[in-house]
Amino acid sequence: MNNYFWRLAFVFLFAFSGAFEWCSAVDGQEPDSSQSRPNVLFIAVDDLRPSIGCYGDVHAITPNIDRLASNGVQFNRAYCQVAVCNPSRASLMTGLRPDNLGVWTLPIHFREAKPDAVTLPQWFRKFGYTAVSHGKIYHNPTPDPQSWSEPIRDLPPLPYHYPEGTKENVAKVSSSLPSDDWRKNNLRGPSTGAPDVVDSQLLDGAQTDMAIEDMQRLGKTAEPFFLAMGYIRPHLAWVAPRKYWDLHDAAKLPVLTGQSVTANTPKYALANNSELSHYVDLIDFPQPWDDREISHEKSRHLMHAYYACVSYVDAQIGRLLAAMDDEGLADNTIVVLWSDHGWKLGEHRGWGKMSNYEIDARVPLIISGPGLSAAGKQSDQLVELLDVYPTLCDLAGIDIPEFVDGRSLKPVLEDVSSRVHDAAASQYYRKLNNSEYMGYSIRTESHRFVEWRSFATGEVTARELYDHRDRHDETVNIIDTASEELISELTQQLIVTHPRRPLVMVPEIHSSPEPNREPAAISFSNQTNSVVTIYPITPQGRRGKGKRLLPERKLTINARIGGVFVAESADGKLHEVHSPRIPERTIILKTM
Repeated sequence: MNNYFWRLAFVFLFAFSGAFEWCSAVDGQEPDSSQSRPNVLFIAVDDLRPSIGCYGDVHAITPNIDRLASNGVQFNRAYCQVAVCNPSRASLMTGLRPDNLGVWTLPIHFREAKPDAVTLPQWFRKFGYTAVSHGKIYHNPTPDPQSWSEPIRDLPPLPYHYPEGTKENVAKVSSSLPSDDWRKNNLRGPSTGAPDVVDSQLLDGAQTDMAIEDMQRLGKTAEPFFLAMGYIRPHLAWVAPRKYWDLHDAAKLPVLTGQSVTANTPKYALANNSELSHYVDLIDFPQPWDDREISHEKSRHLMHAYYACVSYVDAQIGRLLAAMDDEGLADNTIVVLWSDHGWKLGEHRGWGKMSNYEIDARVPLIISGPGLSAAGKQSDQLVELLDVYPTLCDLAGIDIPEFVDGRSLKPVLEDVSSRVHDAAASQYYRKLNNSEYMGYSIRTESHRFVEWRSFATGEVTARELYDHRDRHDETVNIIDTASEELISELTQQLIVTHPRRPLVMVPEIHSSPEPNREPAAISFSNQTNSVVTIYPITPQGRRGKGKRLLPERKLTINARIGGVFVAESADGKLHEVHSPRIPERTIILKTM
């Protein structure tokens, strides 16, 4: 076993005294008194593009989000850092750009990429906040228990929301797939559903019930709370109670026709619609480049499903905000609502996210709270999701950590014409024909500039340029006709935040099993008061399927010298990396 892995070993220990006060000092100073600090209600919505009434979508039925915007500041040009769940959320929650964090794709957990990262709720806990989470805040299924003051509660059992016989049909279709099909034994149910159930019988409604219970409990304590509620819809599958489908007249919903893939762009610029083909009823969903298209009727049905899910989530947000009012907490609570990325509903012949285009990178962002001078107004200034971390710190009156890459939006919350950024940056990783690329994009007041580079070397492989002064659909790449002066200016602007350099996908924490060695058992003895999950880490740095270890129990795993395992407790007090170096090594897991 070389010393590399010993340098990787770490433990995050949380020690509590009194009512969740963090005993550790912040920058050498004791945390300030928390009694007068505002609460934070942190609302994340998955796959929500600005198809919302307050953003000008006349087809959306979103009265609760609209009302939140009318009481706060709506950001019309907010952009995510990566248009896919895991890296977008990891970037926002750690305050770090993806290149600084080392997370660009779905499989890598940020704790393997940057073990010492301090998340937004972790930072708030240092200042006396109680941080509690429900739903999807980080990318499932890795909720990062270190971030929270309390273990994440399990949901009660929910009814199966598909019609009888669905499971059998999925199994039948799955068994008919070729053995090398990536969906074999991994095929999902139907992409849409309209069960006749009450809101709380589906996931988002049930979790809203739990979040309201916690708000009522935490609102009565002396400590301020950071309550996070992450909504799954409108992420696929688009399942919402029937009454939200009935709100919308499908015949009046827009269906895009005549769309095309933007000419003069590399094939890796656009996603392949594989997200939808994961579902049993869309298994043959066409790629953007295919000659065939989905039918007009199918497009309209999918539009109907998406808008129904948005209305369903809006209703849950309304319940959450109503509870805040009922508990008398509105005057001392900051509310932030954001989405991790946008979503294509036929634009560029695409369905899904996963690109650098405006339709995927632009997100809704609304901030409301006590004493905001610009409440009720909209801002057209360029902002990034990275800015949420420092902004919430600034509004709560706590220190903004030096490590964050974003900037506080407090000036914009006081004056919507204030400028914080000259450009907003996004990026996307792509692999095509065994070649890897990273596309970097900046959105300025007037243009979007994209520079594709070799992932391994940083060398430029392609460029795109879109003029937003007259149109926003990004269907005409003007890179070959634009002035060299403009291209040079945008290139230099991009390089300031994203220099050309090689990137490495494998994170800091990864296994390096030594070849030709006999298996070496490693045992874990759980001496904590919490359930501990043991995750094997692959040579690529991905978490394998975790094994739960109850208190006072022991687990033995056959491994190899150089293998790596992460032990993580549900209460967030233990997070350790271990590797077998001798046969039959036993690790005692305990917290101080």
